[in-house]
Amino acid sequence: MMLSTYAVDRATGDPKQRLGAVTWNQHMSVLGMFYRWAMAEQYATAVPFTYQQALMLYAETVREVLVNQARRGVPKAHVTIKCLEDDFAATFVNGLAGLRPDGSEGEGPGRYRGRHLARNGAVGELVMSSGPRLQEFSYLLVCGIPPLPSTPRLMPIAFPLPEAITKGSKFRVTWTSYGALARVHPYLSMERMLACEGSAWRPPKRWGAPLFVSEMDSLGGRVNRRRVQWHTLRPTERRRLVAPDGGSMLLAVRSDGGPFTAWSTVFERTARRIRERFEPRFPHVHPHRCRHTFAMATVERLVAGFYEQAARLSAAGSDADAALSHYLTTTEPLLVLRDLLGHSSVLCGLGMRAR
Repeated sequence: MMLSTYAVDRATGDPKQRLGAVTWNQHMSVLGMFYRWAMAEQYATAVPFTYQQALMLYAETVREVLVNQARRGVPKAHVTIKCLEDDFAATFVNGLAGLRPDGSEGEGPGRYRGRHLARNGAVGELVMSSGPRLQEFSYLLVCGIPPLPSTPRLMPIAFPLPEAITKGSKFRVTWTSYGALARVHPYLSMERMLACEGSAWRPPKRWGAPLFVSEMDSLGGRVNRRRVQWHTLRPTERRRLVAPDGGSMLLAVRSDGGPFTAWSTVFERTARRIRERFEPRFPHVHPHRCRHTFAMATVERLVAGFYEQAARLSAAGSDADAALSHYLTTTEPLLVLRDLLGHSSVLCGLGMRAR
């Protein structure tokens, strides 16, 4: 009875004491922990909440959890997702690389000296230019990165995403830019190579047995002496792959050569640093916001005819791609975007703007 009165008061009582849904849920979580402690210490005989069992899926692991029914509903994160305008998108990618918003390096004692800046900047620009989901780019293998063309080009470059890591297990081909690949490949040949070469990293036992790779190419390799196609490996298997020269097979690695997948944390810390140092209006950035940024930037270029013009210029040069040129010049812009994002409908995927 007292909890019911408290709930009503915090929801509709004095405006100064009302609690938002998120704050209320935090309070209920703390109270639930308190009552479970009280029961364990025999200070209480029951928990004054109703719980319901639910299934939670994380990294392909399903487990049962108890959900407090006193929680209030809150919007899902993707409901409020907004995209970054071009200037903020460039600021974010520069921030990931430890640079100032204009792309210059800071000077003096205030210069940012974070770790893995080449890795973060390269992967950030790759995500902005291709629009993969968090799982899709977190579990990319280094051998799945498209080769860098010999000369710069305006036309986008095909970027296959294997069905084992995509939503709905559907293979699709998105695209990326020459500029993004020109940033990824130096990371591969320098920072990543130094981290992985001779690395003694092995996956922790809780992940399962290591998967040792040999005789590899762009399509597959021998994994524990058995020939395997890369596109068949799921995230839980990809993170256990050990490269022939040592280290993880994932695109992004730590300083010890092990796989790195904590991109949500990196993106949020970078956005917070930009707000504190340069632009107080800079929004929170999570991986799905980058996907929406790609969607908006791509549809604007499609509608403006940028890619059609690039296709005509490429046809007159040496980097002509007849199939892609035909696709870009004959397909409706929203249908192109649908295919790039892997959606089933053109009604999905366009977020609201954020500055």
